[in-house]
Amino acid sequence: MRVLAIETSTYSGSIAVSEGDRIMGELYLDMGPSHSERLVPAIDRMLSDLGIERKDLGGIAVSLGPGSFTALRVGISTAKGLSYSLGIPVTGASSLEILAMNVLFSPLRVCAVTDARKGELFAALFSTEDGTVRRITEDMVVTPGGLSETIKEKTIFIGEGALLYRDFLEDNESWGEVPVFCPSYLNYPRASALAFYGFKRFAGGHADEVMGLAPMYLRKPDAELTAKGSQHDGNGHN
Repeated sequence: MRVLAIETSTYSGSIAVSEGDRIMGELYLDMGPSHSERLVPAIDRMLSDLGIERKDLGGIAVSLGPGSFTALRVGISTAKGLSYSLGIPVTGASSLEILAMNVLFSPLRVCAVTDARKGELFAALFSTEDGTVRRITEDMVVTPGGLSETIKEKTIFIGEGALLYRDFLEDNESWGEVPVFCPSYLNYPRASALAFYGFKRFAGGHADEVMGLAPMYLRKPDAELTAKGSQHDGNGHN
């Protein structure tokens, strides 16, 4: 079964195609805010390079976030459109869980962290010591201080959010252990890991309802908050 994976939870997006548990190809693009313009052409180019057509795909895996509002909508809309038009199954995944898959076989807990802006982080704790990602906490939006209070032991931090607040996390002494940080190339969710996740889901007979797929925001999008705020005058009245 060939699985197309679409990862657009951050501006650094990627796509991949797997056949079984073998990765056939992966394309990483620092797309900035232009996912809508570049994603579908990038998919078609990679499929062409691999010598396969859309009809050769057997399933699609897509990142649901948390992450960039606009980028997630583009990725999920593309996955839903392809799934519907090709008549193939689709499955969604947490971008934080996919990020944690970059450090499998770690004896330490893994904290996947991405930047939620406004001084907050998207984060979740996982264990991966036996080569399988197991969730310890649900995905959450939290301040750096709140994240520090959640950590109770020596932990590997991974993700752009960890790099952004590295000094704060290193200086925090609440858990009495020096945190471990990943090299820069590991700090983004990879479509190749998402493709493997999708393969395992489909092999186990699992899939998601196409029209039910929706981004995992954890908080209201900035545009919605701005619109709501504009309904109030300077005195806070409607």
